[in-house]
Amino acid sequence: MAELRQIKTKLIGKDEVFKVLALGEATKLPVLLLGDPGVGKTQSLLDYAAAKYGYNREKVRENTYVIELDEGTKTSEIKGRVNMKSLLEDKEYKIDAPIADAQFLLINEVDKGTSGVRNTLLSVMRERALFYGDEIKPCKWDVMVGSCNVIPNDELENPFWDRFVLTQKVDRVDTAAIKEIWSSPKAQSLEVSVPTLEELSQVTLDKNKMSKFIEIIYTAVSDRTASYLPKLVKAIKHIYVLDDLEAIMKTCELVAPSMLTELSAKLESKRENNVRTQIEGFSGVANGGNEPYTQMYVGNIIRDLTEMSEMNTYKNKAVTLAAELLDEVVNWVGDSNISNELVTYVAEKYQNITAFNGIAVPSHKTHF
Repeated sequence: MAELRQIKTKLIGKDEVFKVLALGEATKLPVLLLGDPGVGKTQSLLDYAAAKYGYNREKVRENTYVIELDEGTKTSEIKGRVNMKSLLEDKEYKIDAPIADAQFLLINEVDKGTSGVRNTLLSVMRERALFYGDEIKPCKWDVMVGSCNVIPNDELENPFWDRFVLTQKVDRVDTAAIKEIWSSPKAQSLEVSVPTLEELSQVTLDKNKMSKFIEIIYTAVSDRTASYLPKLVKAIKHIYVLDDLEAIMKTCELVAPSMLTELSAKLESKRENNVRTQIEGFSGVANGGNEPYTQMYVGNIIRDLTEMSEMNTYKNKAVTLAAELLDEVVNWVGDSNISNELVTYVAEKYQNITAFNGIAVPSHKTHF
């Protein structure tokens, strides 16, 4: 049965990161977190792991392992080392391999390791085990995470990075969220449902939509990633509480973001596509300098989104599209001298649409 994981964290705006970690746990696929130093990549995993053990520090310490790679890291730190105490005192040959024993593993700065270290990691990720002659030591990971600032441009085709099927960008929080931290430094709580593999096997998917999905993104993913897509879409459908189309779109965002626009055009309904096209055209209209027309243009989009939100078929998509509209308006106002009144208007409508559907408004969407 799915486990409801109650995550307590002082991190702001990391809900998406925790859901991707839940995806990694549910599907047993490695996760790669990308982002600048200090954005909370390490703390996100530690908070996620702590929730598993009811915030029992000793259990968290026993079952979580974090290693920092650099040019001096040796392959023995990945494969494990002989326990000299056991060898000398008990005459027992024993390998200490914290990477295999950890249930929550984080390998920081994975781009800094030598080719030898990363080849070893590649083997471990592929087999989920360490090999010592005839002995095989299985890895116990519930979640295996790598992190770095960015994948080097000259390594984008390296098979090592393809092993991280789930890649999530961890962004900085905005200034409003930082002020919120100043005024209320208390931990917040987030609930994530982590399904079992048995539960995922019972989730059904629309075969026609899945067929179109792979046809569209085929050239942008490896055969390895393609083989995981059904399980991944099912997990996203469960964890994010989405319908088939929304789950497919979210999966594309994670594994082949460059194909998202094309996929949207092929899979979304005519109505959704029309609204998305209007949202994408907002900046062009706004840059025309005709403020009354801009307000009317946005009002028409809001009207369509409100109508969609009142229909069961479209209500979740209405929330997603309303959030995209709000982001477009905020980014445009940030680069102009025009009043923030339009932002306030769209933010209020976004909150109305979100509240109507019983969905909590993300904290970073409420500060403008």
